[in-house]
Order: sequence, then structure tokens, then C-alpha cells
Amino acid sequence: FRLGPFFSAFPPGMMAEITLQGDLVQTWSTQFAPYPQSLDPVFVTARERPVPIAELELARARHHLHRLFHALHLAGLENASLDALRLAQNLSTSSTLGGLRRRLVRSGFFRLSSMEGGVLDPEQARQIGGPAARAAGLDDDLRLEDAGYRRLGFSPACQSHGNTQARWQQTLDEIDQSLRLAQQAERDNVYTSEVDRIETPRGPWSEQGPEDASSLLDEVLPDLEWGEALATVASLDVAAVVDEGGGTQTPDELRVVQGGSGNVFK
Repeated sequence: FRLGPFFSAFPPGMMAEITLQGDLVQTWSTQFAPYPQSLDPVFVTARERPVPIAELELARARHHLHRLFHALHLAGLENASLDALRLAQNLSTSSTLGGLRRRLVRSGFFRLSSMEGGVLDPEQARQIGGPAARAAGLDDDLRLEDAGYRRLGFSPACQSHGNTQARWQQTLDEIDQSLRLAQQAERDNVYTSEVDRIETPRGPWSEQGPEDASSLLDEVLPDLEWGEALATVASLDVAAVVDEGGGTQTPDELRVVQGGSGNVFK
């Protein structure tokens, strides 16, 4: 069967042809890539001139919180998902992650069996880049090359297992790190120094922005249980990035508001 392009568990626009054997994914073929995503306008501006690191890091944390909101909504953890969304909408340099992290631990989110699958090898992780790469133990991060970030003592946070659980742990760690960097950068009025090479929440942006990586799902998802496969898709930010600023409401928020569930074709 084919699933998409507006199935709520997929990035908007993605369509896949899938064969199941019982509850096991036998084959997965991505037919249409997800629509390219727009990042917060500050990331586009940061490629043109120095910007306040506080503003950049708040936008990074907000991006990750929107993705976490979507994953928690799909997992049926509505209260936690709304907590993530509220935090994203009211984010400031005085915000903290502690309350949301504790709620996630209490909810059993990280103990879900679907969290154990979706392991990326180093080459797959590097192709996606960003938090997915760092969750697999790769410390690639263009912020290391920026004098402003070095002034703040930045060093990448990393996991090691490269699976769905590691990616969400990585996401939480990066949100927490971004909030701390934003607070410190606002206090010291620190700006970026590099304009041609920046680290976006989706991955590195140098000569060109992060490209679509949805074809990697064809390698990663076969032999996973269906729940593991969907959890893996939710944990991977694979849509390409377009060279323009976006709005404040993500496609995932719009889908929840509108109640869209997507399309299934036999």
C-alpha cells in the first residue's frame, strides 16, 4: 500500500510505498520527498550578517520543541505535547526545560518499546546531519568554527547509540544547551562571527542548505515493527531546507488544528 502525502505521522508531502508482513515492515520505498521546510528567518539573516546568538539559539530550541510536540502528539501523550508547544510559543532566555523533561520521564516516553529501533550507522547519520548525527556520536557542528560560540565555551553534546531514543535524548539536550547559550549570549551581547557557514537545527548550511534525506528511510525502516518505523520517522528531520524564512506555525501544528490524518492508497 501507499501512504501519504498528508499522513499525520509523515513529514508533509512525503509518500511511501510499504509492504508489511504482519506488523513487520518488509519493504519501504519513499515515492515522494517531503516538502522543503523553511527555518526561522534568523537563520537566513545569519547567512548575510552577524546576528545575536541569543536570538539564533532561541529559534533553534523552538524548532526542536515543535518537532518534539509532534512526536509526543503521535505517541498519545497529549499533556506533554501541549507542554512542549506552550514552551515553544512562550520561549525566552529565562525559559528552562526542567519541567518538561521531568514530565517526559514520568510519562514513560523514553521507555516505549518503539524507541529502541531506527539505528543509523555513521554514514547515514552524517548524511542527515545535525542532531541525528550527534545522536550517533558524531561531534560535527559548525558552531565550533564561530568565534562567538567559542567565546561562550560551546562544545557539542552527543549521544552514542544512534537510535530513536538517542535522537530524542539528543534533542532535549540541545534544547537545554540552546537555552543556556541564549541566556549567556544575551547577558554578554555576543553575536555570530561566521556568515558563510552556519549550523541550523536541521544541520550544516555552507555552500547549500541541508538537502532532503528521506531516501535513507528506505534503508533504515525495513525489518522494524510498524510502531518502531513510525517512531523512527518522527525522530528524523529529513526534509530539505529552502533559502527563505518561515512563519511561526509549523505544518505539524496546522495538521493538529485542522485534524488532518493523511491519505492511504491501496
